[in-house]
Amino acid sequence: MNSTIACPHCGQTNPGGTLFCTKCNARFPGADDAATIVGPKDSAGKAGRSVFASAAGLSDSDAALIGSTPLPPLERGTLLASGRYEILEILGQGAMGAVYKAKDRELDRLVAIKVIQPELANSRVMLKRFKQELILARQITHKNVVRIFDIGETEGMKFITMEYIDGGDLKSLIVERQKLPPLEAVDIVRQICQALDAAHSEGVVHRDLKPQNIMMDHTGRVVVMDFGIAHSKEMPGMTMTGALMGTPEYMSPEQAKGEKTDLRADIFAVGIIFYEMLTGKIPFKADTVVETMYKRTRERPVPPIDLDASIPLQANQMIMKCLEPVPESRYQSVKEILQDLETFDPTKKIGAADRVKARLRKAAHYRNWAVVTALVLMAVAVVALVLRNRSAAPKPAVAHAPVTVVIADFSNHTGDPVFDGALEPAVKMELEGAGFITAYDRSAVVRSLGLRVPAKLDEPAARQIAVNQGLGVVFSGSLDRQGDGYTLSIKATQAVTGNVIKIAEETASKKDQILLATTKLTAAVRRALGDDTSDSALRFAMETITATSLEAIHEYALGMEALSNGKHQDALQSFSKAVDIDPNFGLGYGGMSIAAKNLGQQEEAVKYIQLALGRLDRMTERERYRIRALHFNITGDNEKCVTEYTTLVTKFPSDAGGFNNIGACLVQLRRISKATEQTRLAVAILPKRALYRFNISVHSSYESDFQAGEREARTLQAMDPSSPNGPLALAFAQFGIGQLTQAAETYQKLNGLTI
Repeated sequence: MNSTIACPHCGQTNPGGTLFCTKCNARFPGADDAATIVGPKDSAGKAGRSVFASAAGLSDSDAALIGSTPLPPLERGTLLASGRYEILEILGQGAMGAVYKAKDRELDRLVAIKVIQPELANSRVMLKRFKQELILARQITHKNVVRIFDIGETEGMKFITMEYIDGGDLKSLIVERQKLPPLEAVDIVRQICQALDAAHSEGVVHRDLKPQNIMMDHTGRVVVMDFGIAHSKEMPGMTMTGALMGTPEYMSPEQAKGEKTDLRADIFAVGIIFYEMLTGKIPFKADTVVETMYKRTRERPVPPIDLDASIPLQANQMIMKCLEPVPESRYQSVKEILQDLETFDPTKKIGAADRVKARLRKAAHYRNWAVVTALVLMAVAVVALVLRNRSAAPKPAVAHAPVTVVIADFSNHTGDPVFDGALEPAVKMELEGAGFITAYDRSAVVRSLGLRVPAKLDEPAARQIAVNQGLGVVFSGSLDRQGDGYTLSIKATQAVTGNVIKIAEETASKKDQILLATTKLTAAVRRALGDDTSDSALRFAMETITATSLEAIHEYALGMEALSNGKHQDALQSFSKAVDIDPNFGLGYGGMSIAAKNLGQQEEAVKYIQLALGRLDRMTERERYRIRALHFNITGDNEKCVTEYTTLVTKFPSDAGGFNNIGACLVQLRRISKATEQTRLAVAILPKRALYRFNISVHSSYESDFQAGEREARTLQAMDPSSPNGPLALAFAQFGIGQLTQAAETYQKLNGLTI
């Protein structure tokens, strides 16, 4: 018996997997992401339910176009092709077939296998076209296009083998995060366009591009799926009456009208995907297929910048050009989009003149010229009002000012050394879940602030560092035994005044509950400092931090301290112990990568950072950005390094190290002026960080602004007279000015300093 779904609007019975009613065209609930079907009743009289989830190589629009009963799923361990492929798990199922994760036992690699529905596989014409298009798709060799390996048959089942992507689809990412930062969205669009460029060069047009068939692996690589498969759904007898070819939400106007399409249909889909990433919404949204199609053939969408004024003007303009109803008015190739992406400037804002143009474009949709005239007059009036009352305009909401925290060593009164240094990293990660907070534990004080710390960084010592460095808050705590359990106490105080911000206490009945108690107390301090993160997000962060063991974090803390003190071999050993204890501890592999790089072991560093990337789900959001940025830094991809750190500081604007690292990557790209701008943002957060002042001085001299280099160098010398960086930067600037005698004298001062 075939599964069916009843329309909640008109009661019409529809084939299973349908996204829109065949009678009234109403959209079914959940049609955006996956088709939910109501199957035959079971023996108890209850309707069975199954969900077609998006998966690699499985287009969820298939269900909208073909009514059929899904194949029973293959069991784990099933062997295909004379034992070559071993089924590991099902990834998704739809009307076109099912997709499995499998092991290619001959080549010892993971693959994705798509088993084709019998109705499709048994059609000679359909199979011939499928093979032709697979051959065509295999001609596309590009890192952003999924690799298709072969088409095979076993026991009457036709299947396709393709590259297995260990990651998730773009649609899931958008649903999870609602909106993506502009630079991250631009990077994704760039990779999509690179994939399309490779395909279009081979004469292949996708025609069903959408976030559901765009995969992203853990390194940030974007992979476009389903090239060449869209056409395979056009066989007579396989589509329902009135069904459309493609996915309505991402379909071009010419597709909606049944006209001939070319590569510009893909460009229209790129515009919708770009729009959705920046706004969290799909343009041309309507309740029925007919309305959806009509809107895109008659109207332009609401400009994304009208939905979110923070969207960069250039991104808005690019999206609107992609979404022109007439193909001749769009970009004529993805190469043109890539050229505009190369000059993308997220800082360019929309002005009054641009708003007038936007309103005039909107007015042009109307045929009633009286309405057009009224809108033009309104636009002019708005501009006049803006120019006259600019100073009276309401100011945008101010983001929370950055808060910097020094974490003192916890007082461990339990007698168990496993707690030594194990709680402070958890506190740091939990505090930094708030975008405006940056925290410094013992190792970070040395590594990020460039300071020496005493053997015991107790509360008074931590407060002294905070006052000297202009940091705002001191976090301290203690752990005591209480019978068979434990009591954890924490305190947060203002560094300068000593005023108490928060005191809290939590008990734990077992050792393995102490990390959870630590994160709960730290979350309370975050609240006291002004954090408004949702409870669900806080719980997720706590689960991420507490997923490992105290023993692993203890070794990680030892590794970080050794790393901060330049003992890279010791650090590598401690990090190795941490991942031996917990093989899924991603930050441990990240530490190993840094230590290996500092030891000159580049291949090992790359290996370790890749292991860290495979464990991003065990990290906080901020740590995920840092690990991805570290990966790009180690592999020498400075462009992506800049992009990743920029996304980091957009979400976590108190991260001074992130701004400084953007500057470091930009220097490698010879963009010195931009590097200086970013480093100044780091100085604004940590004005007494000597390293940042040194960088600004040297950057200024690189740009031949030797006077600015001299000023910053003298400021640096006054801040830290014992550091060799001040004389080094000053001599460099003096040499550039032409003060050769003074430069020589300054260099001589280095003799008495420790480098």
